[in-house]
Amino acid sequence: MHRFGKKVICVCLAVGLTLSCFGCSKKTEETAESQSSVERAAWVSNGELKGDSVAVAVGKEGVSYDEYRVYSWFLKNQYDAMLTSEVWNIQLGDRTVGQAAIEDIVRLIIQIKVMNRAAEGEGVALGLDEKEDIDYKADQYIATIPEEERKANGITSELMHRIFEENLVARKMYDVVTGATQVNIDAATTQAAKVLLLFLPATDANREEMRGQAAAYAQELATYQGNFYSFVKEKTGEAPEEVILGSLDSRTNLAANVLALKKDATSGVIEETDGFYIAYCLKTNTQNLNQAYVEQEVEKKQKDAFQAAYENWASGYEVRVSKSLLSK
Repeated sequence: MHRFGKKVICVCLAVGLTLSCFGCSKKTEETAESQSSVERAAWVSNGELKGDSVAVAVGKEGVSYDEYRVYSWFLKNQYDAMLTSEVWNIQLGDRTVGQAAIEDIVRLIIQIKVMNRAAEGEGVALGLDEKEDIDYKADQYIATIPEEERKANGITSELMHRIFEENLVARKMYDVVTGATQVNIDAATTQAAKVLLLFLPATDANREEMRGQAAAYAQELATYQGNFYSFVKEKTGEAPEEVILGSLDSRTNLAANVLALKKDATSGVIEETDGFYIAYCLKTNTQNLNQAYVEQEVEKKQKDAFQAAYENWASGYEVRVSKSLLSK
């Protein structure tokens, strides 16, 4: 898939937004009726879906099945190139990868529509030069798609222009919110370390059990012949990721213990409210590492601000999704 095409499908997914539901239960409808600020959703088609059938509705705005199919084509084209088309049939619990992908695509569409509606209210729009540029890129992109593939996936110039334009508006809305977010961090006093973590989540119900498990792991690590990376993978089935954390972390006990470690040292068991950690220090406090940590925390706070803004926007719209689409 072309680089720009990947950007189109990833712009909003990268924001990490979530939506709690797709349908409209009776309770939801009754609640919507009692809240005049919530824009009721248009009706969607729950029968056989054709190109112009309304498959998703965000408030009064309906999304055609063809528009959904173009987004689906973006996603499938991306992963088919890396893997094979068989990936969509892999079972994930009670559903396949393909069925999970449908929900992901629907979430993406809802996100983009909500952000574009918010943009209208905030007066955020594409300038003439921006529109001409993005439409030109859309035309260039669609020219690379074989005619038979366009017909098979409902791809038209009009839909491609709309998708490219709405994704760019969504990107602008994200930039507007994050750009206006004031984040004050004193980089001079900020400390960080790069670590690998072994984490055992714990609740009140199983805390003592997890405490014992963590202690056993720490004892075993003391005589383990391999490295920390292989130990974590062996015990949890997943490779640990490199994490930068430090003095700004809300997990104050974890941060204090990690910052006290020397390079290539392993901590003891560190208890936090969410569970137990054992940390291995890859890199200690340096100016470059501290700066990377500050930038990471600024980005996190900006994303948190955007998440809050998005949830506020989304609360103004009832959403409906075709049962026929979700059952595919």
